[in-house]
Amino acid sequence: MKISMSLRLCNEEGEKIFGKGVAQLLRLIDKEGSLNAAAKKMGIAYSKAWKILHNAEEQLGFELVEKQSGGKNGGGSVLTPRGRSFLEKYEAFDRESGLIVEELFKKYW
Repeated sequence: MKISMSLRLCNEEGEKIFGKGVAQLLRLIDKEGSLNAAAKKMGIAYSKAWKILHNAEEQLGFELVEKQSGGKNGGGSVLTPRGRSFLEKYEAFDRESGLIVEELFKKYW
């Protein structure tokens, strides 16, 4: 059996609100410019991606992504400034804490 660790943020009831999956979805939205394209890259349905995003935004209390409607180029999605900042902080904390946790993990397992 292989044991591993991962960082996820939970609400007061212990329900997951943000983790590696949401972070990956946001990074792909940022890269692809579209929630639909990001969902396809992750191999999940658009409806599942939308639910993941909507749940995170609802739990956090702010928008992570700004939806841009149609037009000549078909619309898309971009990270809000607050969404980008939150994602960057999460990723930095994940990297930094991962180094510390890895050392402790090796010590005990």
